[in-house]
Amino acid sequence: MASPKRTVDDIWPIKGKVVLVRVDLNVRIEISFDLRLLSCYKAVLISHVGRPVGHKWSILKDNKEQLDIYLRTWQNEHGLGFTSFYTCLDDEDKRRVIAWSSLSGVPQATDDLVAAFSALCNEEKKLLLERYQQESTVNSHKVLFPQLRSYNGFKDELSLRPVAARLSDLLNEDCHEDINVSFAPDCLAAADEVAALQPGDVLVLENVRFYSDENSMADEERLAMAKILASYGDYYVSEAFGTSHRRNSATMVDLPRVMGHGCCGSLMETELAAFSNVTDRTPRPTCAIIGGVKVTEKILMVEHLLNRIQYLVVGGAMSFTFLKAAGYKIGNSFHEKGQSYCDKYGIKYNIDELAREVLAKARACNVEVLLPVDHVCHTSCEPTNTPLITETANVPDGYLALDIGPRTIQQFTECIQNSRSALWNGPLGVYEMSTYATGSFSVAKALAEGSDDRGMLTIICGR
Repeated sequence: MASPKRTVDDIWPIKGKVVLVRVDLNVRIEISFDLRLLSCYKAVLISHVGRPVGHKWSILKDNKEQLDIYLRTWQNEHGLGFTSFYTCLDDEDKRRVIAWSSLSGVPQATDDLVAAFSALCNEEKKLLLERYQQESTVNSHKVLFPQLRSYNGFKDELSLRPVAARLSDLLNEDCHEDINVSFAPDCLAAADEVAALQPGDVLVLENVRFYSDENSMADEERLAMAKILASYGDYYVSEAFGTSHRRNSATMVDLPRVMGHGCCGSLMETELAAFSNVTDRTPRPTCAIIGGVKVTEKILMVEHLLNRIQYLVVGGAMSFTFLKAAGYKIGNSFHEKGQSYCDKYGIKYNIDELAREVLAKARACNVEVLLPVDHVCHTSCEPTNTPLITETANVPDGYLALDIGPRTIQQFTECIQNSRSALWNGPLGVYEMSTYATGSFSVAKALAEGSDDRGMLTIICGR
């Protein structure tokens, strides 16, 4: 079947050209974009990782000196720990800082002070230094800890620098000729790195979300960022299926618009074909399992699926908007109350009203909607050996529901067992903590068993 989207075949040949490839390095690295033919073109990889605060390019573009300070400070201090800065204090100040800590006593010897501080967790070290910095700034107008300065648009743990190094290893594993993989530390100031590329080279740009313009709600801010990125290349290829739903993305929407074209790479083409199978030609009945956090990011997908599925299973933080709309108590659980959403026609909806409309449309389409009937709860989003398991779908006041309960797991599992195909998007609890991972892993197990035992078609995508 021919792809309804433009593909790499539609822009070939690209010999000697610079190809901007939007990838999703937020997940396991996939080597897919015709890298066997890499020797004839130059590749610039564009990606995001995580959700950093980000700086506004629209502000920093007119203050290059400040931008240089942010970048230089961040890069120069890479790898320096909090203890390194603590050792620069005199002994009296060291004792003052330790006295604020969770330790029961204050050592007297300098070596003992440093050893005590180094034994603290990083979060407490940071809080102690921030307090000291705040008091010192008030008293002497000095900023003593440069790594606590406001360059938090750039975060070491979200940098793509180590990804570039790993990508170099992967690309050169089976190649007869070395592939040069370089790194641009500022995605909006990479013209020199791009100009230095030779056919066969790969350049990885730093995390595009280090600039908040990437996901800005202001069209002009995203457009300004897209114009800079567009100046780097000749062609645009998207391989970031997991990010393709975003409407307010400079690199997913505005960049191809500025360049006047765009096409999907082989990985994107494969994902689209698989998704088309599960929506148009799947064996029935089909269940869609939707979890994760934001209704606003997934509501279009849910509405699109209602005419193609028989079961809609909703869990995770997303379920609380629907539970609230259905009249249940949700305690302190995450809820997008009061937020608004604009559809493709620009009509503005209240999230709660929209959730009620989706439930009504599901009934009209004869889609059975399964919401949690019990929850695993705690008073805070932290691990515990004694979580509260509710008897009903109501969450008590003062509690957060952090995973689906045992009766919900049984109900969701039975739904999967009655289905011949399934689409799963998003976790059903705070799976990063073992206390609240049972729901997500139980659903994964049921899907795996259905695929192995009954040949059920299963597609798992995104968070």
